[in-house]
Amino acid sequence: MFNIPSTRRSDFTVRCKGCGENIPAPVETLPDTWIIADCPLCREKRRYVPSEIFRGVLSARLDARAMARRRTA
Repeated sequence: MFNIPSTRRSDFTVRCKGCGENIPAPVETLPDTWIIADCPLCREKRRYVPSEIFRGVLSARLDARAMARRRTA
């Protein structure tokens, strides 16, 4: 049970409309209007309304990508 990926909980998360993965929302509190989030996985900028912002677990693909970046740096 040592190789189980850790879950990263984010304060605010959105599900990317492009790739469908959970990414961190660029907010510290729940906003009143729409926001623009840049997906680090598919590189798309999209708008999200407050009803699409939730507290959740980030995608495991974000961890894999960060680890790959650290190995190449």
